[in-house]
Amino acid sequence: MGLFDYKNAGSEAGKALYSDAIALTLYAYTPTGQPLPATAWAPIGAAALGYQGNVGAQGTFYGEKEGFTSAEAEVLGKYDGAGKLIGIGIAFRGTGGLGYSDTFGDMKNNLLAAVGPVDYATNYAKNAFDTLLKSVAAFAIAHGLSAKDVLVSGHSLGGLGVNSLAELSGNNWGGFFKDANYIAFASPTQSATGNNVLNIGYENDPVFRVLDGTTFSSGSLGKHDGHQDSATNNIVNFNDQYASTAQNLVPFSILNPLNWSAHGSLGYADGLNRVIDSRFYDLTDKDSTLIVSNLSESSRGSTWGEDLGRSGEPHTGSTFIIGTDSNDLLKGGAGNDFIEGRDGNDRFRDDGGYNLLLGGKGSNTFELQKPLQNFSIANDGDGTLYVRDAYGGISMTRDIGALVSRESGSWWGSKDITYNVTANGLLHGSELTHYNHSINGDAYGNTLVASVDGDWLFGNAGDDLLRSDKSDVTFVGGAGNDVMHASGGGNTFLFSGAFGFDAINGYQGSDKLVFMGVQGAGQGYDFTQHASQAGNDTVLKIGDYAVTLVGVGLDNLSASGITFA
Repeated sequence: MGLFDYKNAGSEAGKALYSDAIALTLYAYTPTGQPLPATAWAPIGAAALGYQGNVGAQGTFYGEKEGFTSAEAEVLGKYDGAGKLIGIGIAFRGTGGLGYSDTFGDMKNNLLAAVGPVDYATNYAKNAFDTLLKSVAAFAIAHGLSAKDVLVSGHSLGGLGVNSLAELSGNNWGGFFKDANYIAFASPTQSATGNNVLNIGYENDPVFRVLDGTTFSSGSLGKHDGHQDSATNNIVNFNDQYASTAQNLVPFSILNPLNWSAHGSLGYADGLNRVIDSRFYDLTDKDSTLIVSNLSESSRGSTWGEDLGRSGEPHTGSTFIIGTDSNDLLKGGAGNDFIEGRDGNDRFRDDGGYNLLLGGKGSNTFELQKPLQNFSIANDGDGTLYVRDAYGGISMTRDIGALVSRESGSWWGSKDITYNVTANGLLHGSELTHYNHSINGDAYGNTLVASVDGDWLFGNAGDDLLRSDKSDVTFVGGAGNDVMHASGGGNTFLFSGAFGFDAINGYQGSDKLVFMGVQGAGQGYDFTQHASQAGNDTVLKIGDYAVTLVGVGLDNLSASGITFA
C-alpha cells in the first residue's frame, strides 16, 4: 500500500505525489532567488495569471485581506519534456520561513487559528488568497487542466492553508478545487472532508494536529496523539530531544521549546525522503509505526534508535526503523520489526519476534546480546542469514558482516565475542562455528530433501520441490511456485516477499505458517477473511499470492499456528 498512498492510487503514485509536495513545500521556504528544487516545476507569474494583487519582487504572492498580509504562496507549473504544462502547484508558506520578514504576522495568524474567531482556521485560505485562487482556477481551465492536475502543499501554517482550501473547495471558486490533490506537512489542523487531505507529520511534533480539527482544546497544550483519519499517526522523529531521558522529564507541550526540534521543514524532508526510499516502503500504510532516525552526528555513536513510546498513544503492529547514511545504532523490540541501516557502518539489536534486518552499505553488525548457543543460524547461500532465537523468533538479515554474542566471562561477568559472517560459518579468530545444516537451491527449479531433524530447506528462486520426513524442519520456498511435502511434524513454513503460489502437503496442527514482509498481509492480517475451501484443500490468499494446504479443511486451521509480520 505505502505510507503516503493517496486516495488509494497505489504506492508509486503516492511516492510521486509526496515527492512533488515536499519539493513545492521547501520551495515556499526557500530564500529569495534560490533555484527550484524540482526541475519539472517552474514559477507561474502574476502576469500569466492575470493577477493584480500584492506580489513580491521574485513572484511570491502575498495575502490579500487586511490581517492576512503576512501570508505567502507560490504558484508553479509542472511541465513535461516537451515543455507542455501538465500540472499546477500551489505552495503555502509556513510561519517565518528561511530568511523571511513578517514572522510576527504569522504568529498572530497561528494564535487566532487556535483561540480566535470561530472558523478562522477554516476560512484562512479564502481570506488570504481568494482572488489569487480564482485566477489560478481560470488559468488551469484555460490550459485544459482539471482539479486533478492541481497539487496543494504546505508546512505548518502552510499546512493549515492546505486544509483550509480543501475544506472550502466545494463551495468556492466555482467548485474547481474540489478534486485537487492536498498534501500537508506538520499542519496544526485537519480538514473534515474525509480523505481529501493527506496530513503528514511526526507524532512528537507539538504543532502537528495540535488542534482538534480546527478547535483548540484542553489537550492542545499536552500530548495530542489521538488518531486522525486524514493523518499519519505513528511516525516518530527520533532526534536528540526525543531520545533524551532528561529532556523528556519535562511534559510534552507546544509551550516547550525543546519539543519544537521535531517541527522544522528540513527535518521533515530529510527523514521522510529516506522513508520513501526504503525497501520496506510498500509494506507500510498510513498508520504504520515508523521510527525515523534524525539524531545529530555526535549522538549517533552512543544512542540507540528505537521505539521509546514517548509521544502519546501506544504503538501496535510491526515497527519500521529507518537509519541514516551515517553510522547508526538501531534496535528493535520484542515484537516484529523491519530495520534498515542504509549507508554507514551500522549496529543492530533486537529483542525477539519475527524481523527483517537490512544492513545496507558498509560494515554492519548484529548484536545478539545472548550466548551463541541460544540461536540457530542458517545461511541460504543467496545472501540471507536466518537467525532463530530460543523462543522460535526468526530474523532474516542481509548485508550483515558480523555477529556479536554475549558469553559468560570470569567472575560472573560477561564478554562480547565477535564472529565474522563467512560462506562456511561464523569465524572467530581461527575457530569456525558451522551454520545449522541446510539444503540450498539456486535460481532454477530444485528438488531438495531434508536429511536430519531441524534441517533448513531453501528453495530460493524457481519452482522447487521440497521434501522432508524429518521433524522441526524449516521450509523456505522463496520466489516461484513451490511444492512442499512434510510428515515429521513441528515444522515451520516461512514465506516472505513475492513468494508465489505454493502448496503444502502433510500440514499438521503442530506446524507453523510464518509470513514475513508480504505486501498487503502485515501484522494483524485476518486470514479467516481470505481463506476458502477448494474441494478437500484450504487456500489461503496472502496479499497477491496464495498457499494451498492440501487435504486440510478450514476447520483444522488455528490462528495460533499462523504468524504475520
